[in-house]
Amino acid sequence: MRLTLLKEIPENADLRQQWNALVLRMDQPQVFYTYEWALAVYRAYRATLLPLLFLAHDDRDVLVGVAALATDPAGQHVSFLCATTGDYCDFLSVPEERGAFVELVLAELRKQKIDEVVLANLPADSPTASVLSDAATGQKYHCFARTGYVCAQVLLSALERRGGAKPVLPRKKMLRRFLNAMGRQAPVRLDHAQSCAAIHAILPQFMQAHVARFLATGRISNMAREERQTFLAELAKLLSESGWVALTRMMSGDNVYAWNYGFQFQGTWFWYQPTFVSDLEKFSPGFCLLAKLIEEAADNAEFKTVDLGLGAEEYKERFANRSREILYVTLKTSSVPHYREILRYRAAEFARTFPKVETAARATMQRWHRLKQHLAEGGAKATLGWAGTRLREILWLESEVFFYEWSGRSLPSAGELKLRRLDLSELATATCQYVDDQSTLGYMLRAATRLQEGGAEGFGLVDGEGKFLHFAWTTDFDKFFLSELNAKVDAPSADCVMLFDCWTPPSVRGSGHYASAVGLIAKRVLETGRRPWIFSASRNIASIRGLEEAGFKRRYSLVRRRLMGLQWINGETPSSYKTANQELPAQSEDSAA
Repeated sequence: MRLTLLKEIPENADLRQQWNALVLRMDQPQVFYTYEWALAVYRAYRATLLPLLFLAHDDRDVLVGVAALATDPAGQHVSFLCATTGDYCDFLSVPEERGAFVELVLAELRKQKIDEVVLANLPADSPTASVLSDAATGQKYHCFARTGYVCAQVLLSALERRGGAKPVLPRKKMLRRFLNAMGRQAPVRLDHAQSCAAIHAILPQFMQAHVARFLATGRISNMAREERQTFLAELAKLLSESGWVALTRMMSGDNVYAWNYGFQFQGTWFWYQPTFVSDLEKFSPGFCLLAKLIEEAADNAEFKTVDLGLGAEEYKERFANRSREILYVTLKTSSVPHYREILRYRAAEFARTFPKVETAARATMQRWHRLKQHLAEGGAKATLGWAGTRLREILWLESEVFFYEWSGRSLPSAGELKLRRLDLSELATATCQYVDDQSTLGYMLRAATRLQEGGAEGFGLVDGEGKFLHFAWTTDFDKFFLSELNAKVDAPSADCVMLFDCWTPPSVRGSGHYASAVGLIAKRVLETGRRPWIFSASRNIASIRGLEEAGFKRRYSLVRRRLMGLQWINGETPSSYKTANQELPAQSEDSAA
């Protein structure tokens, strides 16, 4: 067996043919093992994943082994090339040659001075799992394997049928009721896009829905990243040539309720990346889509299994009648990090049996990560200053908040800038635009939660190309909870509207977007016959300047004081004004206190 190491995925038709022929000789062939999958990963992630492609040939120059691995830019850590995209990853060879091939690859990694190898998503029932420990020991790697996931599956032949009819699926009455509710205008049906052109035409809509759905559940979708979008587009292009990919939509007329970016390969229909419209969550559109997909697969003799993939979601368990264990394996040359990892894993497993212990451990880790972040960003001196300020604020805190009403003066021209009302779809667009900005992503998650809670209206300021430059919200002023005061505040009158939670992404600050946004929102509020107000911390000079530029006038202030946990607020809300544009003298700081 002759081993060749390549640091790219060559675009070679002969390699493609031999590689996929080897996949079909595996005990359980998977679409994730194919040449097309590896090439799509290479095209999309080549900036961060550097391939280490091991090809083994016999004495007749026939390909007998493939190991698609990758290293980080530093070249110190190795993983499966497809570990972040493929639900199953493995060394490719016929089973009887797996041991020799795996040991040959590990020997070459040792020559390359690779100290750590992480093999995620390795099937526990693969021959690789049974030979890996011995091969690792032979190459002086310490091996530790643990369960990573348990993939739920539906064996179609095991589904109950009555009188030769459609399979009996869980919650049949509920399913019928939900499908009827969604299909009032037209019957609910499945539409499968399988050609490259058909998939690419609807892929942006699917990605937008996926990002929006994740925001609604308090998460950031991997589809917000350009690399992931490129990967799915490339994968559709490559797999569609063989009919292995299907972007399924559950529709009623022209309305799309749910999607699944999945695969049809060697008798398996794969539930890979589903999503649905959050507005219809009460009808469980994802559950309905999966039920209809299983029914359709069960009626097609080509399919034996519906694989539900990674993740232990509860709805999958309702359908599953078997499962497949997936391993997370680490190989390390040093014993110290090896046993440290084992200890960390055992401790985490122990903590999970005691919820309170796990919660306390997570909180401690979060505080530790915040401390490390401060150290990395500002150094020891700045971190000590930050810690001292936090301690002082716990003992004694004094903060003043200024309240402003829009004066009604003419706004400066906003040019091509416009306001958009925020919904989950708009937040998804903004998330994709600022996917590398952690502070703005945090704002997006907060905004998504507020949308679902209701009671406030969000706006985004966009330029001519649709890029979001600022975000802000409005709600009733009266009884508005002001976190800076840790209290609810009274409104000067019943027709007052509060602008709050304004945010400009750091990369576009310093261009006056704050003033433009709050000014345009104030104008829109006035058009509804109500009066726009806003507030600012007295120490936030940039905010105060922006408000004055937008035409807001300071009317009064409130001061919060806290001593050893006891709090009181000085100042009063002034009585109702006669008109929204009346110029009132601002109270002095002394009188407000």
